[in-house]
Amino acid sequence: MNDILSVSDLTHVIKAILEEDPDLQQISVKGEVSNLTIHSSGHAYFTLKDEESQISCVMFRGQISPLIRPLLKAGAKLVVEGDVTVYVSRGQYQMQVTSIRDAGIGDLFQQFLLLKEKLKEEGLFEREHKKPLPAFPQKIGIVTSPTGAVIQDMLRVFERRYPCVEVILSPSLVQGDLAAESVIRAFRRLQEEPDLDVIIIARGGGSTEDLWGFNDERLARTIFDSAIPVVSAIGHETDFTILDFVADVRAATPTAAAELTTPDRAELLNALDSTKIYFLELLQKQLNESEQFLDDFTERLGWQMSRLLQNNKSQLDLLEAQLQIQNPKAFLTQGYSITLKDGKKILSSEELQKGDEIETVLQDGRVTSIVK
Repeated sequence: MNDILSVSDLTHVIKAILEEDPDLQQISVKGEVSNLTIHSSGHAYFTLKDEESQISCVMFRGQISPLIRPLLKAGAKLVVEGDVTVYVSRGQYQMQVTSIRDAGIGDLFQQFLLLKEKLKEEGLFEREHKKPLPAFPQKIGIVTSPTGAVIQDMLRVFERRYPCVEVILSPSLVQGDLAAESVIRAFRRLQEEPDLDVIIIARGGGSTEDLWGFNDERLARTIFDSAIPVVSAIGHETDFTILDFVADVRAATPTAAAELTTPDRAELLNALDSTKIYFLELLQKQLNESEQFLDDFTERLGWQMSRLLQNNKSQLDLLEAQLQIQNPKAFLTQGYSITLKDGKKILSSEELQKGDEIETVLQDGRVTSIVK
C-alpha cells in the first residue's frame, strides 16, 4: 500500500510497457476508417475499427504526403503501419501511424496508383504534351540492357524493316534498386547525341518487382521534359508502368516499338512502284489529252482558215465588182467613147482649138481626128 501511484505515474508505466514491447512496434493493422478529422495543424485523427473493436489513430502531417492524402477518407478500408503508443493526457492507448495503403491491394501496387494519380493531376499524361514520331527516322536511340535478348530482337526488326536507320545503344540496368537511376543516366547520354530522332526505353517482361524501376517519379519527370519523342516498351502487353503513361507512345513489346518507330522497306518499295505507275499513267493521259487537243486545235484552225479565206474571197469579189463598175472600159462597151488630147482626157469642147489633133478611144480601137 506504500507504493501508491498517481494517475500520471500509472499512465507512464503503461506507456513504457507498451512502447517498449517490440510486438507492438512497426506493426500493420487492417480496419475501416471512421471519425476522421484533419486538424488545422495538418495532423489526421481517426478511428480504425472492425466488427468487434476499434482503436484511435493519429498520423502527423509530416507522414501525410500528397500520395497518402487521397486514401484518408471515412469508410476507407486501410492497412495502417505504425507503433502502439499512449496519449498520456487522456490515458488512452493509440496507434501512431507512419504509412497507410488500401487494404484491397498490395503495397507496391498502392504506390503505383498513388504516383499515377499524382502525375495525372499535374498533367504529365495529357495528350497535348505527346510528341509525334518521325515518319522516316535517321537515328534511333535505345535504352536497355546490352546483354539481354531485347536488343537483339529489336536489331533484327530494324534490319528487316528499315536497314538504313542508325541505332545508338545507351546501356542501362533494367532491374533492381539501381535501375531507375541507371535508366535516367542512359537516357540523358542519348539526349546529348546530335540529330537523334526518337528514343526507345525497352525491357522484357517480368514481375511487378522486376519492372518497379520504371515506376520511379524522377524518371517520369525526366521523360516528360524530353524534347525528343520517347517510346516506352516495357514488359508484355499486359504490363503497365508509370513510364508507359508519361511517354509519348507506348508499345506493347520491345519488338513492337521497333516496328512503330520505323517504316517497312517492303511497303515503301510497293508504294514507290505504285507511285511510278501512277505518274506513268498520268503522263500517258496527259499525252493523250495533248494529242486530242492538238487534233481539235488543228481542226479548229483549218475551219477558221477556211472561214477567213472565204471571207477574203467575198471581199475580193466585192472589190472586183466595184472596180468593174468604175472601169472606164465598161462604159465603152455601152457605146460611149473617151476623147484624148496629148494623152489626157478632154472633158469640155472649150479645151480644144481648131487644128488640134485628138484621139477617140472606142471599145475596139482608136480613131485619130483633126478639129475643124
